[in-house]
Amino acid sequence: MNLKNILEAFRKKGHRLTKTRKAMVRVFLHNNRPLSAADINSRLEHLAVTVNKTTIYREIDFLKKERFIREIELGDGMKRYELWPDDHHHHLICVECNSVKCIDMEHCLVNEEKKISEKNNFMIMEHSLKFFGLCAKCQ
Repeated sequence: MNLKNILEAFRKKGHRLTKTRKAMVRVFLHNNRPLSAADINSRLEHLAVTVNKTTIYREIDFLKKERFIREIELGDGMKRYELWPDDHHHHLICVECNSVKCIDMEHCLVNEEKKISEKNNFMIMEHSLKFFGLCAKCQ
């Protein structure tokens, strides 16, 4: 996934490629951890892109609709956003410094998910697994 290809895909769908939209795509491509709206704003300021809060949330909604990013909540009530993953992954969350690390699991939970779905007559659309603890710096 690179900036040029993503922007071209948006353009082909008829979406405008504003300075803010391009900058937000760049922010997500260059960060490997979930970002809050405040984190996004801070990174945009670092890129010398000044945007109001409403515009940031409008762009977040657009990027979610386009399945470029997804919204996650990591146990503190704050919404964060990360690139829509190519593969399924989970998160390690430090309860001391709030650092977040994305992890892949060796065993897929598809079979477990199927059993739960069938047993409870429930259509599972996605799941989220979070591990809370202390990172190496905080131990």
